Amino acid sequence: MSQKLENLSGAVDGELDDTSDFSAFASDSESTQKWKRYHLARDILRGDASGDLTFSVSERVAKALEQELPIVAPKPSWKEIPLVAGVIPIFKQTSQLAAAACVTALVIFSYQSYNQPEETQPFTSAPSTFGPIGGLSPVSLEQNGSVSDQVRMQQLLEQRRQLNALIEDHERQLRLKQTIQKQDKVQSEQR
Repeated sequence: MSQKLENLSGAVDGELDDTSDFSAFASDSESTQKWKRYHLARDILRGDASGDLTFSVSERVAKALEQELPIVAPKPSWKEIPLVAGVIPIFKQTSQLAAAACVTALVIFSYQSYNQPEETQPFTSAPSTFGPIGGLSPVSLEQNGSVSDQVRMQQLLEQRRQLNALIEDHERQLRLKQTIQKQDKVQSEQR
């Protein structure tokens, strides 16, 4: 192929005397197109080109565009959308607080139900027969009642103390988390 191009270039420059190569150039459409382009370039370089030259570049550009593959822009991920990027941290913090509240509620309710005294029905241990022999006799509940009220009051106070301790611990953890987030934000701004 390179020999063919050299012969074509030599023919354009007038260095080729063999007429058999001219017939080979005329039969090949690619060689004919190159022959025309070479002559046009030679005439323009020498200043011999006519002033009424017109080039139809738009047709070649249109053909090239038709052959181009379409360019498809990638869809942005949901993290790149500005509104979503602003809502995600809020949702994340809210979900963490909700999880902490659920765990706290679960601990409180399970503790209360676990530490509840057993309900005893009076007179359940008495024999089932009625009458003078082994019958039921009334008993004064005031002495036992005041003791059970005191025990219940102590249990209630202990539960409240533990609940307050849990709430105080939760508030400390929130403050610590906020402090850490502020420090992280300051460090990221300094970078």
